[in-house]
Amino acid sequence: MVETTILSLATSNRASLRTTVPMSIVKQFGLKSGDMLEWIFEVKNNEIIIVVKPVKLAKDLIDTER
Repeated sequence: MVETTILSLATSNRASLRTTVPMSIVKQFGLKSGDMLEWIFEVKNNEIIIVVKPVKLAKDLIDTER
């Protein structure tokens, strides 16, 4: 699957960018506002390979066990 998003400035006084997580990914992983994502970067053949994983916190694991 391929999704395309646009980068924008995170804030006017910081040198970082942000993007939107496509709704298909939000639904697939049950993401919600405030969830944390782990970004893993690798350079291969002069391309950036990025793996993004939802971070499961101890609190989330306890909540799903109930």
